[in-house]
Amino acid sequence: MTFRTPATKPTRRRKRQSDVRRSVLFNIAFSVATVAAVALLGGVLFANWYSDHGAPIGSVNGVAISKDAVRDRAAVNLARYQRQVDYYGTMRNLGQITTTDYSGVTSPITSSEDPSSLYSEALTQLTEDLTLQQYASQQGISVSDADVDAQIVKDSTIPEMRYVKVIAVSPASTLPSSVPTAAQVTAAQTTAQGYLDSIKSGAKKWDDVAKVATANLPFGTSGMGELGLMSRDQSNLEQTLTDAIFGLAKANDMTTVIKGEDGVFRFATVTEIVATSVDNGWKDAVDSASSSDGYRSFARAEALKAAVKTAVESKLVTGSSTSRHVSEIYIASGFGQAGDGDEIKTKMMVFAPSHQPSGASALDPTTDQTWADAKTRADAAYAALQKDPTQFATLASDTTNNDDTNASSVPGGDYPWLPSSFFSGDPSSGAGLGMTNVATAIFAPDLKVGVMAPILEPTMGYVVVDFLGRRPSAAQRIADAQIALNTGSGFSDVAARYSEGPEAGSGGDLGWVARYQYSSDLEDAIFQAPIGGLSRMVQSGGGYYLFKVTEEATRVPDATQQAALKKAAFNTWLSNLTGAANVWTDSAGLTAITPASPSP
Repeated sequence: MTFRTPATKPTRRRKRQSDVRRSVLFNIAFSVATVAAVALLGGVLFANWYSDHGAPIGSVNGVAISKDAVRDRAAVNLARYQRQVDYYGTMRNLGQITTTDYSGVTSPITSSEDPSSLYSEALTQLTEDLTLQQYASQQGISVSDADVDAQIVKDSTIPEMRYVKVIAVSPASTLPSSVPTAAQVTAAQTTAQGYLDSIKSGAKKWDDVAKVATANLPFGTSGMGELGLMSRDQSNLEQTLTDAIFGLAKANDMTTVIKGEDGVFRFATVTEIVATSVDNGWKDAVDSASSSDGYRSFARAEALKAAVKTAVESKLVTGSSTSRHVSEIYIASGFGQAGDGDEIKTKMMVFAPSHQPSGASALDPTTDQTWADAKTRADAAYAALQKDPTQFATLASDTTNNDDTNASSVPGGDYPWLPSSFFSGDPSSGAGLGMTNVATAIFAPDLKVGVMAPILEPTMGYVVVDFLGRRPSAAQRIADAQIALNTGSGFSDVAARYSEGPEAGSGGDLGWVARYQYSSDLEDAIFQAPIGGLSRMVQSGGGYYLFKVTEEATRVPDATQQAALKKAAFNTWLSNLTGAANVWTDSAGLTAITPASPSP
């Protein structure tokens, strides 16, 4: 017989203990789960925050630039721009500047306020700031709080502005050469001085002289006309002319005739002077738009840049360094590409039906009366030019008669050297003139120099052309110069024949050249060339370059070289410094954080 021990019936106390234990375990598990969930949620939130704010969007030599840093700098820049615009608006409302002046000074500012420009500029600035900070730290260069305060005062100061007008006279050259002779340079200087004297004596008015002078300038001449209201820092003119303009004692005074680095003679006047002023609300306005120290960080970076610039220029501009005496052959690449073939020099006028070239293609030249009227005007101009070809610039400058839509950019109808592809190219894309029939006519073999009978262009009107000459392409001309040098011709003779630089008349002599005086690609060619020998050919920017190095010396730059270094050395040095740094930027990340541009 098997005996079983009877099961012990749990007491009420044991059951209660089990329930408590189960409840405790459940609560612990729930708490752990809650903590884990909170931690997970916190991790997600932190990850999202970090992705949106703290994640690097760029770096310099391993030091990161955060997204928030870019946002802060963009906010500072926007506040600065808006405060400048507001201040100029107050000046306009008080009658200190005109509405036209206001538009002129604020237009370049407002164009920088688009978010894509703001954020791209902010990242570029921060990259440069960090590069300079690292350099300054290595060199023991620093700025004090007083330097930062001074920079803020400088920022809040609206500099003196002057309304500037410039008249320019460019020496003529005998085609196909682009280089004037010594006599032609002297003639241009005499003409410019005559213009200035006639205005000063009251014999002629400024605007009348400016109209005549402008009509006779070659295509692409810069630094002339009504340049509008500008400060010294905003001037794109050469330093010598800028200094002369801001050295004038009062409105309507005139500078002397000054020869520019491009060989053009200029003189200027100012018709209005707006005195320096201080925006007392500047700092508070900019501070309020960014984080607590966003603007001060910007000001510190600007002050440090100024300190580094002073230190660098003390070495490069006034210190002793290795220089080379250099001569140059320069040929402008113009509007053609290698392989485009010969280039043609012309003056042109367009006579369109109803004076509207854009509507010409919709009308039938054989039956439409407005086309017949355009032909009558073109024939009259052609007849007048057969009697006196020197009147071309005067006729072309008359916009009531000449319907060329390019008239404002080609005064006097004087077009630059152009290849056939540009004449016949699509004007809507900016890659040509759309003059297919003209191209066929002027590129005819053995065409003689002179005014041609009106040419029918169905897309615009009748075109009257003064054919001035034909020459090989820029790529062919630099190749011809190299061949001449390699077969024994002297450098100065080849420069006088082929070069288009302002020094061509003196054998291309540039004088002494130091490091950072030119862009890196040109500098490398110059300083890698053997003494007494030629550099490699360099295609850079707007042309082709060949250099000859005659000697090398360690020397302090003279006044001419110091002026050139003062203008270019620091920017070139900074570009090289930034280029040598290990810089990374997240272009996609920048696009992602950039706000959408406002609807027009």
